[in-house]
Amino acid sequence: MTARTRRLFRTAVWLAICALGSGCGFLSLKKDIEAAKHEVEPAAVQGDVAIRGASSGPIVVVVYGVAAGRTTNVLVLPRPGPYFFALPAGTYRIAAYEDRNHDLAYQPGAEPAAVLGEPGELVLRPGERRTNVDLTIDPGAPARIPFAVAAVSAEQDENAFLPDLQLGTIVSIDDPRFSDENGKLGLWQPLEFAAKIGAGVYFLEEYDPNKIPILFVHGAGGHPGNWKYLVSTLDRSRFQPWLAYYPSAPHLDRVGRGLVRAIGALQLKYGFSRMIVVAHSMGGLVSRSAINYAVTGAETQRVVSLPAFVTISSPWNGHPGAATGVKHAPVVAPSWIDMAPDSAFLQHLPQTALPPECEYSLFFSYRSTGLSREANDGTVTVASELSLPIQLQAKRVIGFDESHTSILDSPEVAAQLNTILLRAANAPRTVTAGRPPRT
Repeated sequence: MTARTRRLFRTAVWLAICALGSGCGFLSLKKDIEAAKHEVEPAAVQGDVAIRGASSGPIVVVVYGVAAGRTTNVLVLPRPGPYFFALPAGTYRIAAYEDRNHDLAYQPGAEPAAVLGEPGELVLRPGERRTNVDLTIDPGAPARIPFAVAAVSAEQDENAFLPDLQLGTIVSIDDPRFSDENGKLGLWQPLEFAAKIGAGVYFLEEYDPNKIPILFVHGAGGHPGNWKYLVSTLDRSRFQPWLAYYPSAPHLDRVGRGLVRAIGALQLKYGFSRMIVVAHSMGGLVSRSAINYAVTGAETQRVVSLPAFVTISSPWNGHPGAATGVKHAPVVAPSWIDMAPDSAFLQHLPQTALPPECEYSLFFSYRSTGLSREANDGTVTVASELSLPIQLQAKRVIGFDESHTSILDSPEVAAQLNTILLRAANAPRTVTAGRPPRT
């Protein structure tokens, strides 16, 4: 096989992996990427929210866009502390309130608030950075927020990774939004995906404080419906499945940060203290990025325990087709850059230790299609699945004679997964505050 033939073969494989059907996909992706490129560089605003006396609820920071005439950004803090916003150039007002009844809505008069004083309105230029924009909530003062505060929603939050973030919307696993067509839409047209489909975290039932949430995170071009079989095998008397849904085109660390914010908002609403994460393929990379962000973020201390983390057929060393696509494709999805072997993103992932209470299990698949000389599961090489730095962090490494997709329908995988979940359910409810060491 000549070098050119190998290059074309790798490109073809990568296109097949991403389910790329035609040049229309490239054109759609190019349109979305160009739209992002032409956005004016945002301004940055950061400060601290303090409260006089003890706080009894989370702190909600809101940004009001004067030109828009509405709340444009919302950030929820578990406790008083630092906040950060990236905002388009414009004029804004900033306020904060103590959410005493944990409903994520402002109750004038019943919940103490603070509004930014002089100059009152922030006029921000493109790329400008404002620091020390501090607020102090005084429960004894009669301060009220002088503008309407929208309910907490990433639809008004331009810091979120998606403009329409679902936070606990109850659906069926067979919801028509969970389709192969929409999974591909998230790869080629992430903006349309966010507007028409709605990403975030979906529920299959009402929240139950007596059940442990299990967050299922799909892979590239995938959707929550991919988890149908494994979800059907869960002990639903002990666990409640939550389904992450995200477009596959953005940079993976951006998706991971957005996932952390979604879980943070859900935690503040429901107050759960434990969560388990199960991820497939590229979803493992997204999940690990989210976990790293959660345990090292400077904004808050971690309040949710992670007794178990399970990844299934994840390409920890990336995919050579991604690098080929970055080099030769007419349009490059940002996630391909992250998926290229030896990318800065991939090298960074194992550098932060998992939470001390977390038992990490690495599942890999090895049923080859025979299209490559290197051991693989039909999509990802076994060598990529078994990255040594990742293996060294695993409590257990288990291989399955399955393909990259059939592994999600395997009874053996379900049996192993449920054993791990049961062990995690019986683990002590502990969480270590602060930052873990880097490995």
